[in-house]
Amino acid sequence: MFDQIGYYLVNPQAVIYQVSTALLYPVLFAEVLGLAWVLIEAGRFTFEMLQRWRRRSLTRIDSAILAAREALASGKREEAVSALGALTHGRWLRAFFSRLRAEDLTRIRLVKLISDLEADVTRALDRTRMLIRIGPMLGLMGTLIPISPALVALAQGDTQTLSDNLVIAFSTTVVGLLIGGLAYAMSMVRDRMYALDVSDIEYVLDSLEVDDA
Repeated sequence: MFDQIGYYLVNPQAVIYQVSTALLYPVLFAEVLGLAWVLIEAGRFTFEMLQRWRRRSLTRIDSAILAAREALASGKREEAVSALGALTHGRWLRAFFSRLRAEDLTRIRLVKLISDLEADVTRALDRTRMLIRIGPMLGLMGTLIPISPALVALAQGDTQTLSDNLVIAFSTTVVGLLIGGLAYAMSMVRDRMYALDVSDIEYVLDSLEVDDA
């Protein structure tokens, strides 16, 4: 045991080699999870796009605002909330107005709800933003780790081990780039969609002219 410790102290590169080799299967497993994650997000993204397709209309938004203002002017807050609940063309619009209650129709309360919504939007976007970096990173690690045993196999003339490791190296690169590419595309589109949702919500709430009470 002491001889082995002494060997590693004298040859720290052996420690690095052992650590990197031991990381191969955890990296491959993490990359498979990342691929499953991005495919699930792609399914959610497709569903969101289908829901939004040609449903947004500024005229419809203005009509809901007008109905809500008339209800508020008559002191009917529940009817105002119900009128705003008809706005369902965006994910966050639907989520915001489906949770809105009559007692929330004060300026202070609405400002807080908007802040909470923006935090939820950021958290939702972070799911794919994270994959933009993690996917290629795992792909690079999965590429570099098998190179060392592949070079050892090349020096020993073991072509089977060499080819097996090279297959792993190149495959992980492709999968990692696929994860990052899909995540980047979804993040770009979602950034615009969610920003528009938040803008529509702010437009609606500013148009209501609720008081501070």
